[in-house]
Amino acid sequence: MEVSYPHILDAIAENSSYISGMSYDAFCADSRTLKAVVWNLVIIGEAARLTPPEIEQVYRDVPWAQIRGMRNHIVHGYDQVDAEIVWNVVQTELPVLIPTFERILREAVE
Repeated sequence: MEVSYPHILDAIAENSSYISGMSYDAFCADSRTLKAVVWNLVIIGEAARLTPPEIEQVYRDVPWAQIRGMRNHIVHGYDQVDAEIVWNVVQTELPVLIPTFERILREAVE
């Protein structure tokens, strides 16, 4: 199995560093940061897309379908990306998944 979870963890870390110290309004006003963060969400979604079903069954606490769905929305509806949703995902939803992705990575290489 190809292990894509380092890509997920790297993208989460990069997004956290990109928005560190920013307000939501500053984030929306900074098109470079917004685009960089959105690109990392695409990377996360693509890595989730490559996740085998047996991994999804073991790690049911990861919202696999939502992660893939966000990637699909960004790629196919790039002109309709909602900055508020992106902000909330990066600020609140992804950080809580870090321990799970770290566990998946550890167990995948064992």
